[in-house]
Amino acid sequence: MRGLYAISLSAFTVMVGMGIIAPLLPIFAESLGASGMWIGVIFSAYSLSRLSFLPLAGRLSDKYGRRNILLVGLFLYSVISLLYITSRNPAELSIVRFLHGMSSAMIIPVAMAAAAETAVEGKEGYTLGIFNRSLFLGMASGPIIGGFVAELIGLRETFLGISLLSFITLIVSFTTFPEIEVKKSRVRMSKRILTPIIFRFLNSMGRGSILSFLPIYLALIGYGAATIGVLISLNLFVSALIQPVSGRIADRIGAELPVSTSAILSALILMLLPKTTGITALIALSVFLGVSSAFAIPAIGAMVAVEGRGGGMGELMATLSAAKSLGRIVGPVFSGALYDLFGGGLNGISIAFSLAAIISLFSLLIFFSFERLLLTTQKRERREQGLEPPR
Repeated sequence: MRGLYAISLSAFTVMVGMGIIAPLLPIFAESLGASGMWIGVIFSAYSLSRLSFLPLAGRLSDKYGRRNILLVGLFLYSVISLLYITSRNPAELSIVRFLHGMSSAMIIPVAMAAAAETAVEGKEGYTLGIFNRSLFLGMASGPIIGGFVAELIGLRETFLGISLLSFITLIVSFTTFPEIEVKKSRVRMSKRILTPIIFRFLNSMGRGSILSFLPIYLALIGYGAATIGVLISLNLFVSALIQPVSGRIADRIGAELPVSTSAILSALILMLLPKTTGITALIALSVFLGVSSAFAIPAIGAMVAVEGRGGGMGELMATLSAAKSLGRIVGPVFSGALYDLFGGGLNGISIAFSLAAIISLFSLLIFFSFERLLLTTQKRERREQGLEPPR
């Protein structure tokens, strides 16, 4: 567990910096003249870069070690953070986001693979729940810090703080991050991997829309940067607290119930959000959105971690992260196009969130369809091998 907490500490400090950016980026992009489509492109650029570099980063960490790749990623992340300050238009901001995504591909998925390799067999969900708690606590702290700092000193200056924080994280990780013994076996891309990967893709499409347009919605109905940061942070804090518990539940009963609860609750909240303006109701929805996120993520991660025990954990975790990144590319772009098509403003927001709700329910349908198909295939193979009697 000591190694797990050291790994989690490095992830926590990195995610603080990422969390600072989350609520500020749409507002910063609009200040540079970005339309709804441009905002979608800016968010997607980060994920497109991650999608491109994640498989390579995973393979490199399997070959050269988790610690080495993570330290290189932290150095690049720190330097690239300074480029936000020099951005003058949406196109330049998109390029910076692309470069930032490249460096982040070398950090969190590599740390996640290291965390999964510390898990005791049968406790993969719980172990990844602890790791995810550090991620979400970091993301939750970031918006609060970013919102208040932006109001005090300005948006551009906030990015300087992110660079400094990333450099401190580099030093901390250099002294505390353990080197995990990596199995050199080739990665096993089994049928079992397909279900969590596709679910993660679809789930991230909907959540990408939330990250892109929730800050804009809250600003449209009159809330300032600090309040926006608090509401987003509350969502993440709640999710962080529940992650280990939901991971333990997934270890005991499997992924189906946690994933179902997550998808259905998310869809309901997404339909209600653009119809809600009161601060009390927004706080309640933010809390339940955090709960819905917490149920699915450790369960899905555990499914991949089990498959990675035979080798290639870095590449498998990178593939799962790539599915998330692909969803974050497609989701914001589709939502941004709908936002512009329906005239922007509150009406455009409502349409974008409705799409995200539909995607959430569709992800659940796909999850169950693939799980049933896999179960049927496994039973047929066992009958063919004579391991169980024919029907």
